[in-house]
Amino acid sequence: MGLELYRIFLFMLVAVFLIAVAPVFSNNIAYLLNPSSLASLASGQWPVVLIWIAVFSTFSLFLVFPRKRGEFRKYKGAYIAYIVALFTEMFGFPLTLYLLSGFLPHMSAPVVPFTVFSFRFLGVEYELMLTSLIAGFVSIIGGALIILGWKKIYCAKNLVTDGIYRYSRHPQYLGMSMVILSWMFAWPTIPTTLMGGILLVVYYRLARTEEKELEKEFGAIYKEYAVKTPAYF
Repeated sequence: MGLELYRIFLFMLVAVFLIAVAPVFSNNIAYLLNPSSLASLASGQWPVVLIWIAVFSTFSLFLVFPRKRGEFRKYKGAYIAYIVALFTEMFGFPLTLYLLSGFLPHMSAPVVPFTVFSFRFLGVEYELMLTSLIAGFVSIIGGALIILGWKKIYCAKNLVTDGIYRYSRHPQYLGMSMVILSWMFAWPTIPTTLMGGILLVVYYRLARTEEKELEKEFGAIYKEYAVKTPAYF
């Protein structure tokens, strides 16, 4: 009963969070897809692009499947490509808005996004949007799940069912999905939406493949574990 109440509480918490942030993200999307925002978005700050790509690409260091490393490692490139596309459009060149500007309605002024605070970096003034702050916070949680899951199974020789794996059978896939989804909503572009959707499908299929292999290897022990523990949360 305790675990069921925990799951119900968690789902309610997620639902409240999504309802609360929905207006913020819708306002942010309206701003990003307004052709009048083009001048302010075309920043061309390539050093900033490289810094953020380096920061978020560190997550890929933990994408190692301990029993069959080559099977999982090949998907690092897809994740890094997603990160490159995301921050290139965010701080480098707003390709999506250029492509869509001819089809979008031309409004006199962009919808002003919710701004948390402004700061200077490499001699350029930036306004931190609330959506970026939310996406960053969710990414930190996702990154923690990736690292906790990786540390638990990296050298494990038997089925791991304790630690973070008491609550999720695939904490690394959950963490990656949180990072991808949060930035898909915070900065929606054509490349990130397409690549993010593909990555989510890839991680789901990898999770299913892993479950079949673990069931074959551990038999009834894994089946009992899978009944008690949700796939993600």
